[in-house]
Amino acid sequence: MKTARIVMIGIVLAVLFGCQSNQALNIGWIGPLTGPSAVLGVDSVTAAQIAVDEMNANGQNVELLVEDDQYDASKTLSAYNKLVYGDGVKMLIASSYSGVFAIAKQAEADGVIVIDPLDCNKAIVASSANVICLATESESIARVLAEQTQGKIGVLYFDSDMFMPLVKKTFEEIHGAAISEAYDAGTADFKGSISKMMDAGVDSIVLLGYDETGIAMRQARDLGFAGRFYTTGTITSPSLQKASKGAANGSVFAFWDAPSNEKSSAFLSKFKSMKGRGPILDLASYPTYDATYALVELAGAEDVKRRAVDMPSFLGAVGVVKFDNSGAMMIAESAHRLDDGRIEKV
Repeated sequence: MKTARIVMIGIVLAVLFGCQSNQALNIGWIGPLTGPSAVLGVDSVTAAQIAVDEMNANGQNVELLVEDDQYDASKTLSAYNKLVYGDGVKMLIASSYSGVFAIAKQAEADGVIVIDPLDCNKAIVASSANVICLATESESIARVLAEQTQGKIGVLYFDSDMFMPLVKKTFEEIHGAAISEAYDAGTADFKGSISKMMDAGVDSIVLLGYDETGIAMRQARDLGFAGRFYTTGTITSPSLQKASKGAANGSVFAFWDAPSNEKSSAFLSKFKSMKGRGPILDLASYPTYDATYALVELAGAEDVKRRAVDMPSFLGAVGVVKFDNSGAMMIAESAHRLDDGRIEKV
């Protein structure tokens, strides 16, 4: 009887451990899929799904759970609570700058690993022991714009998140004082701010925002502003270009082009097969693909930064991936110009 009991316990344990081994490794993805910042998320989630599909094809069991935060930090927190407390997620991809800071400390307390594939800087990795980043360097945007602009500059910037004020601050530290005008989420009339800049005699306008900056460009041209626009990679958004009614053409912007290698080529082929087009914004797609692989390698890590630093370098879609001692993998942006819808390197 005792032998039968031991055999039965062994069978039960085998079944339990077998179920555990077949249990999916859930990855949460939080970012903007709707709203004026959707261009930052719609291709990121596709990139994450491609990585997950590849892992599953190679015998792993990974599931991607997706939440739209509309690039709103309060919605990022709500999405975090749903994924972590509702779905039991322990690993997150977070593609919202302010949102990462909103969940950073809670993620550390909950033992949740967070990777940001959209923005990367010292502030992000310092926000929590459980937060790392694999993305374009946030401040490199400001450096690119400061290097390109000359004369008297006006800066029109979105002030309802943490990201654009950071870029504005860094730009002014490098370039010098500018005629600055802030606007809130939902703003559609920029004529007053633009008129102030024109009255001050600005030569160029730096626009730091999202799809709404297309409206601002069109309104500036309607008011008679003839100078050049400088902006961020969000100018590649079809919605922004449509709203500009051609005013975006000729703008110079900070951007990152994906390198050409075996991994990036394979990723691009699968992306086009899934979406019927290439990525709108390389920096919002290729890094997410690599970040998804890195996140799975970090599964179960107690010292997230140490594990990330010790992770062997690997060839990814962004090139060679290697985290520095802070848990960051930063990629620099460079200057590009929009010519009749085409992206040309300056």
